[in-house]
Amino acid sequence: FEPDNMLVCAPTGAGKTNVAMLTVLHELGKVRRSSDGSFDLSGFKVVYVAPMKALVAEMVGNFTARLGKYGVVVKELTGDISLSRSQIEETQVIVTTPEKWDIITRKSGDRTYTQAVKLVIIDEVHLLHDGRGPVLENIIARTVRQIEATQEMIRLVGLSATLPNFDDVAAFMRVD
Repeated sequence: FEPDNMLVCAPTGAGKTNVAMLTVLHELGKVRRSSDGSFDLSGFKVVYVAPMKALVAEMVGNFTARLGKYGVVVKELTGDISLSRSQIEETQVIVTTPEKWDIITRKSGDRTYTQAVKLVIIDEVHLLHDGRGPVLENIIARTVRQIEATQEMIRLVGLSATLPNFDDVAAFMRVD
């Protein structure tokens, strides 16, 4: 299993959320202590970008139910819900809307939110072609630029049910 960037195009109900969960579990496995099997949860953050607040709330519940037993803290970050620095530090999975993550990552001087991010999952990546496309495009481009500037790997995973131009999106996301 290679931690490369991925673009998953599959019909609704085909298991894209499970693929996202497997990528989160892969990141979790990388911070597992070999001595006792516990996890160094300060070692990583995952960002899951969902297009609507309702989907954000659904994914927070989904991830909390599946990852809570490992001590992973999942929090919502939307226009309605903010997180303090201490809440961000104690959170491993941040589920957010594109607009909120765009605002957070635009603050280049303050890398509090972004320095520990190892995985960015973008649900409904086909919205690149929609009115909100420029926001998603900014998120992806900023993540790629951060990888190039810091030489620290951040895995990008795009999920979509319908994506006619998947070759273009894959190239943009640096999917091999």
